[in-house]
Amino acid sequence: MRKKLNVAMMTLFFTTGAFGASLKGTADALGRETIMIGRALGVLAVAIAGIYMALGKQEGGQKMTLAIMGILVIVLAPTIVNTLNGIAGGIA
Repeated sequence: MRKKLNVAMMTLFFTTGAFGASLKGTADALGRETIMIGRALGVLAVAIAGIYMALGKQEGGQKMTLAIMGILVIVLAPTIVNTLNGIAGGIA
């Protein structure tokens, strides 16, 4: 099982086009990749919370709330960063 996981992780890291022509391009590509992974983990968390709710466990609702809030933060992260850069006078 662990070997399969290692192969999957290596495939993920070596097959993504995360390297740009410059340092900024590389950072932007890695940022986009991180957001995609965060969304996938958020969907997984929602599925797990749904299973908890279907089984009637009390913490299912709390897990669902946290998962949805986490997805919102991941999706809105670029907007939050741009807003903070604009307030601080940075370059977006």
